[in-house]
Amino acid sequence: MIGCRHSLADLDRMAIKFRQEIDKEFKLRRRLSSWPTGDPLKSLMDYLSGNFDVLISGRPKDLEGLSKVADGHFSSGVIQMIGYFPFPNHKSGRPLNLKEQEKYAIRFLKLELKKVFNYDTDHNSFVAGKNGALAYRHAKRLSINTCPYCNAQFTYTIKTIRGKARPQFDHFLNKSLYPYLALSFYNLIPSCATCNSGGIKGSQKFSVTSHLHPFVDSIEGLFKFRTNITAVDFLVSSKDFNLKLRPVPGANSREKKRATISKEAFAIEDRYKFHKDIAGDVLTMAYVYNNSAIEGLLSGLVEKSGKHIFKSKLEIKENLFGNYLQPANFHKRILSKLTADIAEEFGIKV
Repeated sequence: MIGCRHSLADLDRMAIKFRQEIDKEFKLRRRLSSWPTGDPLKSLMDYLSGNFDVLISGRPKDLEGLSKVADGHFSSGVIQMIGYFPFPNHKSGRPLNLKEQEKYAIRFLKLELKKVFNYDTDHNSFVAGKNGALAYRHAKRLSINTCPYCNAQFTYTIKTIRGKARPQFDHFLNKSLYPYLALSFYNLIPSCATCNSGGIKGSQKFSVTSHLHPFVDSIEGLFKFRTNITAVDFLVSSKDFNLKLRPVPGANSREKKRATISKEAFAIEDRYKFHKDIAGDVLTMAYVYNNSAIEGLLSGLVEKSGKHIFKSKLEIKENLFGNYLQPANFHKRILSKLTADIAEEFGIKV
């Protein structure tokens, strides 16, 4: 839940380019506008066709607004499907009741939508078509190098002579619930396999009103990693500590609630228990190289030419701690927020 490396203006420009590519590849706008009259999905497809730009490149709040109306059209299609299933219940042999027919209709229509908004349905899909070129190009354009949800895994997009690799795409708004949002720019979040796994996020229902969205939000200013231990207790007395995300005093209560729900959704604190050794190393470095020592390094380390090796105190600090310490750069390296927060806790000022 670190901040996105791109501004909203840049993301909007990428979203427009993405929309053009998706429409060209899947002929989506034409398919939606020419949907057969009388089909149960006709009303939904007409609505999506009329709001195509928002559908593919709209911001998160726009997508949620669109989905509320779209779900009404989808429900109308489900009602229209009632009576389309003449086959009996496979267990009892009796005719399907209304609840069973509704269940079949929902499943059938969602499968139809998945084929249209083809994220991963077949070999011509967004992730597999043209040997994965579309998904790879999209990840390459975003160039988000660490998972924005956890900042604990790299999400490089790379190409070698043997092939290519890219991050997974998490659908912020679940594509099982909203199959027509499967190819929406702001609904495709480059993420690590753990954050995108069913075992962590599962099928939880996300919303911009309840969760932080990685493209428009950040946990910065809301929560910071803290050890709540003194350097003496850790270094001299060898006391253990609990690594926790603590709320920032004075943080907006509504935003803090969204951040709380988000960090719990991705089990951030449970996963960061495995990085306590990193926090301990940062604590030790902060104790040894306090701000006064860093001042001495800045003035003392010079080349034979007489020029300073380091240009600033920040450069020295980032070299000492082996990570970026400013939120604007957290996306460049894993565990950067953890490093910056613990360094700050023990007096290292950026």
